[in-house]
Amino acid sequence: MVSAALLELERHDWSGFRCGCGRSAAHIPEVFRKLLDAKSPEDAVGYRFDGHLEIQSMLFEAAVPAVPVILASLMEELALFARSHLLVTLLFLVSGESHSSELAAGREGLSGECYEKAREGLWVIYREAVSGDTENALDILEIIEEDESRFTAFRAALQERLAKQQKGR
Repeated sequence: MVSAALLELERHDWSGFRCGCGRSAAHIPEVFRKLLDAKSPEDAVGYRFDGHLEIQSMLFEAAVPAVPVILASLMEELALFARSHLLVTLLFLVSGESHSSELAAGREGLSGECYEKAREGLWVIYREAVSGDTENALDILEIIEEDESRFTAFRAALQERLAKQQKGR
């Protein structure tokens, strides 16, 4: 089966990007594949993006091409834990800033690049807000949505759904 997420993933030479772990980002595709294929959290133990794409919202070069892969992944059937991990990662990427090592390498604009890439998938995030993880999706939209009236209308319409999700934790 053809997967938009895998096609987007394979478009990039990940070995050419810096990673938060100190190596090249050549191992990032394996993390995506594990998360996309995982049926349970046990299937993806050890496969996470924190410490690689970002460390405490401090971004690394590999974060930029990861954003469209995350967006494409969110369009696929995913286990709930994998979807949640991708959304939280996306939230960190759109709210972060360049790590000091990236600043030294001249990549001070990583947050803006992630922001722009995320805006390309604005409706993917709105879809997630109305049918998935409302809280994390709204948090992302609060950052990337430039149409304040649209965001306000969606947030108001989703308050009951959000309250139910928060109560169910």
